[in-house]
Amino acid sequence: MVKKGLVTINTQLCSNCNGREILVGGKSNTWKAPESRDETLNQWSGRTRFKIGDSLLWKYNAENDSVLQVRQTDYERCDRSEPIRGYKDGHTNIELKRSGPFYFISGEEGHCQRGEKLRVVVLSPNHNRSVVDAPAPVNIVLSPNYNRSVAAAPLNAHIMNKGSLNTAWSLLLLLPLGLLV
Repeated sequence: MVKKGLVTINTQLCSNCNGREILVGGKSNTWKAPESRDETLNQWSGRTRFKIGDSLLWKYNAENDSVLQVRQTDYERCDRSEPIRGYKDGHTNIELKRSGPFYFISGEEGHCQRGEKLRVVVLSPNHNRSVVDAPAPVNIVLSPNYNRSVAAAPLNAHIMNKGSLNTAWSLLLLLPLGLLV
């Protein structure tokens, strides 16, 4: 009974163990009004996959900027009056604890209107699983002496879902704990 409980606890605790720390914009000092419309933070976030457990890291000059987490309507209007949360430390780290959209704007006057804003969409847990592409088709030429009674291994027998591998490692790590009980 206790062993089963330990496995359940480990599975729940490690469901987001693979969270990443993602630097906003991909590099330091990107939290500013874009110099052109060719490369905005929203274009960057559109190319980046975010999952539950990831953290966003902003690196910026705290003397002249800040980060506000806001609701969608405040994001669209660049309304700084009622943020969900505000940060002004120059090294802001926010964990993405749920799926769905998150909205961030600059807390400084006029910055959001000039494009200093970010929308991030976190994938649902179902999208966090590793997806493996089907193997490319293989042309097989059979020799005249081919024995049809010998079965060949499936072409994709070596492919394993990373999630299954992580679960297997988690269970192996818990095995000593279960033996102690």
